[in-house]
Amino acid sequence: MKVYSKEGVELMDVKSIRQDGDTLIAKGKVMGSMPVTIAFKPEDCWQAAKLFGIALCLKIPLLLLKGFFRARKADAAAAKCLKT
Repeated sequence: MKVYSKEGVELMDVKSIRQDGDTLIAKGKVMGSMPVTIAFKPEDCWQAAKLFGIALCLKIPLLLLKGFFRARKADAAAAKCLKT
């Protein structure tokens, strides 16, 4: 997963997210070169959820579905391109 700025500059490339006890551990690279490990504690996750607001929290399932179908479509197009 890649995180971009508004201008389209890649800020972070997240390689993995896993759970370690009550903490989420994200590993990746910042600005394309600097390896980083980020630990999110439960209170950090709660603060992030508060930033979303109720309206966005209600839209997250729809965003996940759109992402799923777009990724599937991109994978199918890449597979088709490889066959030809």
